[in-house]
Amino acid sequence: MRMSLQLPKITWAVQRLILLNAVIFAIQLLLLPIETGLLLRTGARWLSLTYWFGYHPGNFYYGFLWTAVTYQFLHGGLLHLFMNMLWLFIFGPEVERVLGSRQFVRFYLACGGLGVLATGLPYVLTGEYATVIGASGATMGVLVAFAMIDPQRQFYLFPFPIPITATWLVILVVLFNIMGLRAGDSSTSIATHFGGMIAGAGLMKAIPMFNRWRRDRTRFGGRPDEPDDNSIREAVDNIFRFKDKP
Repeated sequence: MRMSLQLPKITWAVQRLILLNAVIFAIQLLLLPIETGLLLRTGARWLSLTYWFGYHPGNFYYGFLWTAVTYQFLHGGLLHLFMNMLWLFIFGPEVERVLGSRQFVRFYLACGGLGVLATGLPYVLTGEYATVIGASGATMGVLVAFAMIDPQRQFYLFPFPIPITATWLVILVVLFNIMGLRAGDSSTSIATHFGGMIAGAGLMKAIPMFNRWRRDRTRFGGRPDEPDDNSIREAVDNIFRFKDKP
């Protein structure tokens, strides 16, 4: 008997997002000695990529709006980068096939951008919050989207020999984050994780509604020269009817 490991075939947008994250991480490594030297000499924290492109709630409220997107492409180490890109590689292709490449990129960035806004709550309550970097918020949104598309897909979670479904994987991720929150884990932005998951679920519900509204607007917008192909519309709608899948 042969045993084989079947990996998901990488898609266009997932591949380029992974490459972009890798390139930016390489730039971070190249600039790290310079940043460290400037920090030791001047003590100015603003002379760093993290200050200008990492997300901090206080800076965001003072006008650093771009950081809600740019923070997603900075990482704190090779393991941090590897784990985020591994999740994107496993769950991203299936979501991209459903949404399409362009819409998937917008979905990915929106999950990260909306998810990190959840850090505003602990910042308001405590007045303190560390700068957030990494693609975790975006990948959490992709994970939830995958579970909504194919909730019964099974995985083996190392080192346990018992398979679990995608739905239970999401539940376990939520439980692990709650445990980290109770343990006072300050190295992980758990608020961003939960924010990304909520954003992913909300967007996967909102996208088909928006698509139907846009089609209806086009159909009744005085363009009678275009055929009203109900079969195509029905086929597109069926893509997002995740619960109807066997």
